[in-house]
Amino acid sequence: MTGAGSAAVREVRTELVHRDLVDGLPAAFLAGVTRFARPPQAEFDALAAQADALTRRLAGGDAGDGDLPLLTRVLYFAGHADVLAVAGLPVPGYDVLGTFRENLARPLGPRLPERPTAGARRWRVLGRSVGLPIGVPACVLNGSEAWVRHNLANGYSVLTYKTVRGREHPPNEQPNWTFAPRETASLPPGAEADVVADPWDWVAPGTPEVSTVNSFGVPSPPPEEWMADLERSLAAVGEDALLLVSVMGEGNGTDLVEDFSRTARLAQEAGAPVIELNLSCPNTLSASAGGVKPPLCLDADATVAVVEAVRRALDDRTGLVAKLSWLDEQQLAALVPRLAPLVDGIAGINTLQSRVRRSDGAPTFPGRELAGLSGVAVHGSALDFTRRLVALREAGGLRFDVLAMGGVTDPASFGALFAIGADAVQSASGAFADPFLAQRCIAALGGTLPRAVEVS
Repeated sequence: MTGAGSAAVREVRTELVHRDLVDGLPAAFLAGVTRFARPPQAEFDALAAQADALTRRLAGGDAGDGDLPLLTRVLYFAGHADVLAVAGLPVPGYDVLGTFRENLARPLGPRLPERPTAGARRWRVLGRSVGLPIGVPACVLNGSEAWVRHNLANGYSVLTYKTVRGREHPPNEQPNWTFAPRETASLPPGAEADVVADPWDWVAPGTPEVSTVNSFGVPSPPPEEWMADLERSLAAVGEDALLLVSVMGEGNGTDLVEDFSRTARLAQEAGAPVIELNLSCPNTLSASAGGVKPPLCLDADATVAVVEAVRRALDDRTGLVAKLSWLDEQQLAALVPRLAPLVDGIAGINTLQSRVRRSDGAPTFPGRELAGLSGVAVHGSALDFTRRLVALREAGGLRFDVLAMGGVTDPASFGALFAIGADAVQSASGAFADPFLAQRCIAALGGTLPRAVEVS
């Protein structure tokens, strides 16, 4: 063994031996691979052979730098990714085999010992002064105090606490999140996609061409639980970061408006400085074809009714952001002038609703063929949406911040959205797949990113 990679492999091997895990790795790995479905026999046999060979090299002390990619995959699906994280090695932050509740309690990836920063440089976002304005949007990666602390430590500065509701809501049946390794390039803006994704699929951590699909169904703990957790999360946020809180209402018509307002007031009561209204999610279950409802923001009148009511219900000091999905030119141009007087910011995009199947043709997510596609596959849609949103803001002399997201997987994709006028840029799939994404963006852009308001 030679080099830093070999030193890391030695550290991992030592810990595996200490825990008496080496001999059981192939069986544990294959159990994870087949947790939700079984690969075709030829693929299964190949994976089994690779795991067996790796185990022999580990047992004999012969594993080296070249084994690290396979070792990461094997340990991730074997349920031993924490061994990699303790060694400071990159591993996806969310355990796709674990339950929603299990993941809320414990981020999986490594946590940096010292929060990376851009020195004294700050940027203005929603009236606050923050570090490099990269963050994580409303998703399971911000679903608890543990996650908020984890993301702050790893350098993120603009976090949106995962969407909460006015009553407890269970997650969809597992699996809920998988890689989509066949989607390695951006699709045309707003394009519908037929995605092939298997539960055992894998993309190596740090790969910029990463896409994922998810179907969580916007789960939420009961208010008494999430309010207490939110208070603790807000207490963890330092002066150079901002934590928004995403909320969603349920029902139709007046009931929907009232539930949005009630839930937003609960978040404000827990201390939220900014409320984000989830008007964009494509994963809410429905009895309709495909199994999910369309995003609320496709109905302009219903969207405006919700935003107006929530603005009236909140204290004037509480910021308000509307989260939208990708909208075509006519839809966005009709909606933005109606929202602008009511909000402090507009966020977008959410995942793109796509048809998702396994390689054998069965739905990847049981009972629901439609799910949310994110990652590099939607970056073109994010650029298109953000560019049009910024243009509407400038042409109308409107005042609101833009929180952009979609396909942010490396410093270049972060910079592309910021360069066209976004005030903050967030990442979900990129943050899931690369635990060091924020650190890399800060290292690459922290000293040069424009629009800084404070420079030492």
